[in-house]
Amino acid sequence: MGYDRVLPGIATLLAVFLNIATPPDVLAAEAMTLEGYYAAALQRSESTAIQMEQVHQAEERYEQAGSAFLPTINGVATYTRQDPLPSGSPQTPTTLNQQNLSRIALNQPLFRGMREYAALRQSRNLLTAQEQDYRNAELLLYKDVLQNFYTILALEGDIANYNEEIRLNREREADIRARVRIGRSRESELLNLQSTISTLLATVEQLRGQLYVAREALVFLSGLDAATPLIDAAAPPAKLAPLATYLDGIRNRPDVHASSQRLLAAAEGMTVARGGHLPSLDLNANYYLERPGYLNDSQWDVQLAVTVPLYAGGSVQSKVREAGSQRNQAELTQSQILRRAEQEVRAAYQSVSLAVSQEQALQNATEAARKSYQAQRREYGLGLVSNLEVIQALTAYQQNQRALARASINARSAYLQLLASTAQLPVMKSKP
Repeated sequence: MGYDRVLPGIATLLAVFLNIATPPDVLAAEAMTLEGYYAAALQRSESTAIQMEQVHQAEERYEQAGSAFLPTINGVATYTRQDPLPSGSPQTPTTLNQQNLSRIALNQPLFRGMREYAALRQSRNLLTAQEQDYRNAELLLYKDVLQNFYTILALEGDIANYNEEIRLNREREADIRARVRIGRSRESELLNLQSTISTLLATVEQLRGQLYVAREALVFLSGLDAATPLIDAAAPPAKLAPLATYLDGIRNRPDVHASSQRLLAAAEGMTVARGGHLPSLDLNANYYLERPGYLNDSQWDVQLAVTVPLYAGGSVQSKVREAGSQRNQAELTQSQILRRAEQEVRAAYQSVSLAVSQEQALQNATEAARKSYQAQRREYGLGLVSNLEVIQALTAYQQNQRALARASINARSAYLQLLASTAQLPVMKSKP
């Protein structure tokens, strides 16, 4: 039995086996849109969950910064024994052999060089930045889902188009086989066509391997069944808005928002560092439950304490310089993010424009190739062209058909990538 006859038989057996072995619930899996796929991925993603935990941590740090304005209250109890003083020495509360002290101590900060206000604003900025990081994690997940979604659709489209080409070639094979029997065609024509069919079958199997990998990525991202069918209803607009419109949308990007907030936080960090040069004022109060010696009857005291920093080994000035460097770093980071965002938007816009133009051109080319193939088939029946010319016309038609399908998918994918690059997506409207 020839190789050309074995392959179709094997393919048929595999198809029958797969139909038998596939569970009914997989075969009847509900079709999933891009939005549904993303929703499933969002629930499964550890990356976004980690970012959400970091938001919670930033909220707690903001609460901690706010506590600097509130008093601290502590219960203090001490028991002291010491070597007795010589007989006749004056007795004071601090010279007693045994000292018991218990008190409730209150400390209320009144002035700390405005450091506490700057620290609170800094924590608020960092919290907002962390919230934007969470939104950015959502957006990055969406881009991963988007790429995988259209990769699967493109591969499935290629397989369908190759199968259609195989079907048309098999029709040609049957016609030529009949012509060979009556001597109107050469056997070499039949062998050449069978070789073409075998090559197409091998290409389909290669694409099936790529599709398997893409489907496994779908399972990893979303937890959906690997056989879940995907449907796409997206379409780029007939005419794109001017590029400037999308460039203006850069300010809506969460990574840009986050970098702006971190720059503000770095500026507040300089205020916090400079506050180390300023005096601080505290209110201290104690309520005594037990005191040693003749102070036992005195139940409370209040104290105003002023602390003026004079010298700390240069550590305060070093912290000021460090904070200035951190602010410069934040400015550079923001500039880098803005330039990258602009480059991403420009590239996405160009991709959409080219994809739409290519799709329109391929529509005309595919229609012309289809008519050429049909004409070649008719002329072959009249003996005006060779079988090789018919095969070449069919190949050209199918190549254009596959290119058109790919261009259509690329146009839809590129348009959604453009929207994602400016955060113009419904997912970005939710709050963490």
